[in-house]
Amino acid sequence: MIRGYFLPTNQEAPPPYVIGLIDIPEVGVVGMEVRFLIDTGSDRTLIGDIDSDRMARYYSVNAGNLDEGVPSQGIGGIVSTREAQATLQLEDFSTSLKIDILQPIPGQQPTVPSLLGRDVLSHFALFMEDRTSRVLLLEPAEADNLQVA
Repeated sequence: MIRGYFLPTNQEAPPPYVIGLIDIPEVGVVGMEVRFLIDTGSDRTLIGDIDSDRMARYYSVNAGNLDEGVPSQGIGGIVSTREAQATLQLEDFSTSLKIDILQPIPGQQPTVPSLLGRDVLSHFALFMEDRTSRVLLLEPAEADNLQVA
């Protein structure tokens, strides 16, 4: 079981997050802690410009040097991405994946969080309960043991 949390905001429904560690060997990123917004509407997991800006500052990563990725479409429109082979660790769970990376725009404040998409969420049963502030990613055996009709 992976425990997430609701990020306190002034929104009526606070967003669910989970903390993960990312390794991107080709650019020297090892064990970078990333706060992922759980996004069931996202096909793929994505490093948002908030965290790609951190990669640039702390690991000297220029995302523009990475391979071109799949364009990402969201409420704000379509944006180009870069992509890299990565390892994502969420507590005891680890997976290798191609991860999309939004490039930070020079001179602009980063605003897009990293997203945990269905490519990773499909390994789990997602349980969220506002009443008790629980966000859980359940492994298949844990989900199978739930007594729900």
